[in-house]
Amino acid sequence: MATASDHLKKIILALDNEEALAEEERNRPPREVIVVADSVKQALRLAANEMQKDAMQLDYKILNKGGSQLLGLRRLPYRVHVFPAREDTRFADLEDMNVSLSGAMAEQAFNEDTPIAINAEGKILVRIYRTGVFVTVRPPVGDGQAVNMTVAIEKLRQAGVNAFDKGRLENEIRQKSGKQVKIAEWTPRPDADSQLQVEVSADRMRATMTMTRPRPGGRHLQVADVMQALKSNGVQFGFKESTIEKALEEEVYSTPVVVAEGKAAQNGRDGYVDYKVRIDRKVEFKEDETGRVDFMQRDLVENVVQGQVLAELVPAQRGQEGRDLFNKISPAKNGNPVTIRPGPGTMLSDDGKRLLAEKNGQVLYRAGILSVHDMFTINGDVNIGTGNITFLGSIVVTGSVEDNMHVKAAGTIEVAGTIQKAFVEAEGDIIVRQGIIGRDNAQVESTAGSVYGKFLQNATCMAEGDVVMGENIMHSHVYAGGNIVCNGKRAQLVGGEIICGGVVRVKSLGAMAATPTLVIAGVNPRAMQQMKQIAQIEKQLNEKIAQTDMNLKTLQQQKAAAPDAFGEAKEEQLVKMLAFKEKLEERLREAAQEKGHIETFMKEATAYGAVHVEKTVFPGVTIEINGATFSVQDEYNNVSFVEENGRINIVAYVPPEDDDKHFQKNRRKGRYGETTRS
Repeated sequence: MATASDHLKKIILALDNEEALAEEERNRPPREVIVVADSVKQALRLAANEMQKDAMQLDYKILNKGGSQLLGLRRLPYRVHVFPAREDTRFADLEDMNVSLSGAMAEQAFNEDTPIAINAEGKILVRIYRTGVFVTVRPPVGDGQAVNMTVAIEKLRQAGVNAFDKGRLENEIRQKSGKQVKIAEWTPRPDADSQLQVEVSADRMRATMTMTRPRPGGRHLQVADVMQALKSNGVQFGFKESTIEKALEEEVYSTPVVVAEGKAAQNGRDGYVDYKVRIDRKVEFKEDETGRVDFMQRDLVENVVQGQVLAELVPAQRGQEGRDLFNKISPAKNGNPVTIRPGPGTMLSDDGKRLLAEKNGQVLYRAGILSVHDMFTINGDVNIGTGNITFLGSIVVTGSVEDNMHVKAAGTIEVAGTIQKAFVEAEGDIIVRQGIIGRDNAQVESTAGSVYGKFLQNATCMAEGDVVMGENIMHSHVYAGGNIVCNGKRAQLVGGEIICGGVVRVKSLGAMAATPTLVIAGVNPRAMQQMKQIAQIEKQLNEKIAQTDMNLKTLQQQKAAAPDAFGEAKEEQLVKMLAFKEKLEERLREAAQEKGHIETFMKEATAYGAVHVEKTVFPGVTIEINGATFSVQDEYNNVSFVEENGRINIVAYVPPEDDDKHFQKNRRKGRYGETTRS
């Protein structure tokens, strides 16, 4: 008979169990959650952590979609409902289907591309071999149900196994090791065993097997059975043991499975030349960042530089012999070798495997041979049909350079016709057989040479060397580091701005209409431009120094007036400002030093500056030499203008046969005398 004490113990035990169950319930992860996050990916990661599951086992529904609002100034979060993914049982109980359906379904299960289920039931496989009856218990996946004794016994009954070790079976169901465990001895039933058929293709390169499902109590096939059957059919090579093992495990019945494959012979690939430059001359227009296409940029010229790799030899490959299932060898051919033939302007590397450019220029491909030429000829005009031209050598244009075109060369540029409203630039000389008709928008520049032409009108022309025109220079801006010459029979220089580092030599200067014309001799245009830039830099530096001095003065007065109130922050600011001023002054000294170098260079150049006019100088012309300026108010004939003692003197015309570089020195020695107005 139960005592009151026993009854009380039962009540306490029940309360303890209830509390334990409640605690377990509190600690159990939730089955579904609603998460607020910046993205769906982040929501799934947070939910998986909270639900203690793999993210692959979860599904979701977006309750509120996040994103940016108010021009991106505020970002709204996502609100996501996360719950376990629905169970996928597409392949469950595959072994229970009849023979006619098992082939198609097993083939799908055997396919490596078939997606893996997120949730799957536990599984028990029964195998009957000569060595005994084995079971394999696989654990469930995700929320799938584990195998129990009832399911296992029913599976054994379907396989025709009635007598077995129940203890071992129960133990394996608990362990779920996934390994084969023997639970009974084999009872032979030859008429119920799985049957195997092997077929070898006519070319002896493929062998397939087709298995039948064993009837209840019948023996399953093993890898050794399949291997023996293949060898009995003469197969000696190409066994696919892993495929056989997988087919047996997946119970791929009534479906042919390739279980052995021969190795086909592979002929070696021929050697070939890997060209590193374009050889097809195919024009491809390219879009810029805004999606616009510049139809002028046609890339008709393939430029290369000295030492650039033009082509590389890829050697031929050796063939790989084949072998059929009966171990018979099939021969393979080796690839055919090739060689690189160097053309003009190219050379082979020491190992003979690479073709290199010997010089800068245009690479051409003809009859399988690459060559490099430092002269690129354009037959006809440079226009929208050719596109803009950029070349690392020299360019010859047999026609003209039309409006809005760009031509650039690392060597010289020779134009048989005219240069119109275009941009032409060369490191070497620019030769224009006809002339330059700029219409106020042409720019012709030689960065290291001279410019030669018949005439120059309404254009900008720049040269490190000389600018020489045969007939006239009209209303143009001409800047030359050397001389500017316009010396044809009727040559004249009218209007615009003329600046050169040497002398200006013309037939006629200015016009009867007193057209404003500025001529500056003995001043290098680049040096003049650099002087202007340095002057601008000095102005900016002086302004910054003046502002810094004002700030320093304010801080220093504050420190002197109230040293105790002058904190560390103010002291640090003072130190930084002093360092900043020192840096500004250092840059100012550097600018002054550079300015001094340029001034020295300009003084030396100015010593040779002069303006020589063989015929007439008209009013409206302003001449400047070494800072001295002279405005022509009257006509002068056959004169030269020189600078002496800060003023411009007019002397008798100095012919070109005399050495212009020593003209000033000879003048100071009294060789040339002054002249008078006409």
